[in-house]
Amino acid sequence: MVEIPDTGPFSDASLQTTPPKPNICKRCCVRISLNNSPARQYKDEFMAQLRQSVQCPETFQRIPQNPGNSLVSDDVLFSKNSEGVLCDRTGEDSKCSDLKSNPEYACYLCAGILQEDSIERVLSKCRELTAQYGDIERVAVSCSNTDLLTVRDYVSGVGKIDLNVRAVFKWLLGEKLAEMLGVPQVASSDSQDGFNRDLVVNVVIHINESEFKWMCKPSINWDVFDFSQGKFKLGRLKGALENSSFDEISQFLSLPGEPISYSISVETAPTFVGGRYTKLARDVSQTPWNQQDGLLISANVEDVLCKPLLAAFSADDGKMHAAGREDIDVRMLGEGRPFYVQLTNVRVFPSRSKLQEIQHQINLASKHVKCSGLTPVTKGDCDIVKQGQDEKEKEYRCIVKAEEEVTDEMIGKLDGLTDLVLQQTTPLRVLHRRTPMTRAKRILRVSARHLTRSEVEQITKNDEDLTDLLTNRLLVVDLVTEAGTYVKEFVHGDFNRTSPSVGSIIGSRCDILQLDVMNVTMSWPPANR
Repeated sequence: MVEIPDTGPFSDASLQTTPPKPNICKRCCVRISLNNSPARQYKDEFMAQLRQSVQCPETFQRIPQNPGNSLVSDDVLFSKNSEGVLCDRTGEDSKCSDLKSNPEYACYLCAGILQEDSIERVLSKCRELTAQYGDIERVAVSCSNTDLLTVRDYVSGVGKIDLNVRAVFKWLLGEKLAEMLGVPQVASSDSQDGFNRDLVVNVVIHINESEFKWMCKPSINWDVFDFSQGKFKLGRLKGALENSSFDEISQFLSLPGEPISYSISVETAPTFVGGRYTKLARDVSQTPWNQQDGLLISANVEDVLCKPLLAAFSADDGKMHAAGREDIDVRMLGEGRPFYVQLTNVRVFPSRSKLQEIQHQINLASKHVKCSGLTPVTKGDCDIVKQGQDEKEKEYRCIVKAEEEVTDEMIGKLDGLTDLVLQQTTPLRVLHRRTPMTRAKRILRVSARHLTRSEVEQITKNDEDLTDLLTNRLLVVDLVTEAGTYVKEFVHGDFNRTSPSVGSIIGSRCDILQLDVMNVTMSWPPANR
C-alpha cells in the first residue's frame, strides 16, 4: 500500500471542504455523446445527469454529420448551480477565458485542455515557432501526455481512441494550424514524391504530479501508481475503475492544483537525398573514425557528402546510410555505392537544379570521394538501400599474392567457378563486434587471370626488384558474391575459418594485397530506375 500524507491541497480533509468544480465544456459533451463504446457501469448515471441538466437533451442523442463543426465552434462551459443543475456559464464571468489564472473554470473531464483558451495559448506559441519555416506544403501535429489524461478518459467513459483528450486536442490544434499556415492538415507526415515539405508540431502536455499522488491515497485502497517509474500501472488502473462505484470514480475528476503547461517544438519531417558515391583512395573511411586519443584518423565519405547538404538545406543534422560498407583500405569504384542522407529539421528546400550544383561542388572539393545522381527520395524509397545491405549482389576485384608461383593450372581451378557455397565463421578481425557463428555464403561467379608486368609495376610503384619477385606470384580474381560475404577471408582462409578459400582451391597459401568493390547491383537512385 502506498502511503501519502493526509495534509495539503489534495488531502482527504481538503477534499471534504473543497469539492471539485463540476464544469463540463461543450467539446467534452460532444465527445461523450459520440462515444459508441460499451458503457461502463457508471456511464449511464453520468449521461443521465447530463441529459437532465442541459435544456437540449437531444444534443446528446444526435450524432452530427460533421462532428468537427460542433467541436470547433465557440466554447460552451456547463456547471452545476446552487440547485445542482448544470447551467451554461460561458458568459458568466470574463475570467472564464483565462484558464491559466483561473483553473476553477476549467472543464473537469479534459482539465481545460480542449477549451478555447488552452488551444489559443498553444497556437500563439506555434505562430512564433513556425515563422522561420518556408515553402511548407502540409502540417501534422504530434501530441503526448501524462497517464493522468488516460485516467480522465477512463473516468468519463470516452475510451475510444478517436475521442480521447489527446486525439481531439491534436485534431483541434491541427485544424487551426492548417488555417493559420494556409496548408492542409495530415494525420502523419509522409511524402510520396520528392522532398517531404511537411511541418510537424510536437506538443507535450504536463500536469502537476501532486495529483497523481492524491489519486493513490490510501482511502481508495488502490495500488495503481508505480512511484519508481513515475507512472500509472494502466492494467491495474483499468480494473480498479471498472470495479468502483460512480461516487468513487467521481473523485478522480478533481482539477489539477496548478495550471496545465505545454512543451512545444516545431520541426520539418525528415528529408532524404539519395545518390551514389565512389571512393578512390585507400585511406578514407566510410564514416567518421576516431583514434583512441579522440583525433580523426582520416577523411571520411559521410563528412564529404553531408556537410554541403546540411548547409544547402539549413538543416540541424544529417546522417548518411549506405547499401553496405567497405573497409578503409578498399576502394569503391564503378557506378558507386548507393546511399541516402537523412536531414533533420530542414528549413530550405533546394530545387533539383540546385542539387546538381551541390553535387558539382562536392566533386570539385574532394579528390578522393565523388558522388553522382543526387536527387530527392522518399522514406519508402530508402527501404531499397536498407534491403541492399543484405540482399543484393556485389562485384569485387582482388589482387591476390600466392606463396608459390602461380601456374595456368592454378588459374584454371578458379576461373569459371559458379555457385560456390562457403562456410564462414565470424572473422577474427570483426569478432569483437559480431556474434560468433558460422554462416553459409555464396560466391556466384569467379574469374581469374595472371597480372601483366605493367599491372604489377603499378602495384610495386616501378620497383624493378619487387616487380621481378611478384610478377609470377600475383593473380587477379574477380568475384560476384551475395551480400554479406567476407571477401578477404575467402582469399586467405582466416586460419581455416572460411572454407573453401582461394588458397585451398589452388593449393597454395594466399594473401590479399588489394581489394576494390566494382559494383553494387541495385536500381538506385529512383530517378534512374
